Amino acid sequence: MNFIKQFALQASGRIAAPPSGQKLWATQQQQQVVIKSSTHSGNGKHMASLDNSVHSAGIEEVHNVPMSVIKRPIPSVLDEMKVQSLMATIDAETDADKVPPVDILWITGSEGGNYYFSFGGCHRFEAHKRLNRETIKAKLVRSTLGDLYHYMGSSAPKYLA
Repeated sequence: MNFIKQFALQASGRIAAPPSGQKLWATQQQQQVVIKSSTHSGNGKHMASLDNSVHSAGIEEVHNVPMSVIKRPIPSVLDEMKVQSLMATIDAETDADKVPPVDILWITGSEGGNYYFSFGGCHRFEAHKRLNRETIKAKLVRSTLGDLYHYMGSSAPKYLA
């Protein structure tokens, strides 16, 4: 797991890649130091951590996006216990902030329309849906039809108005 975390930190730019010829992994103790130092900068400002996705690591702004505008073109495979746990957490007003926002690909159509696609966060989305929540906390990731094609392949729309 530490090996994978090391790559995630490098890919997100939270630590520099080692010079060629040096090892690409760290001991658990070294990894903890890297994670701690990447979470807070010297000025006390909160920085991106491993809790962020690769897409939204640089995005701090969180929006309440209407559930009705979000398209989820790929059916979710859900763990019922996880959905129930999230529902309990979201329903408890004091714990709702503990649930991280979902990432939403925000694509502007050729004629100015806005389109919102979500591929991850399926358990969080389902929990909000079952609780009849009108909105969900989300980070909007500016995207293109080309980005959408990476997720959907030939099923991606060729044109968005």
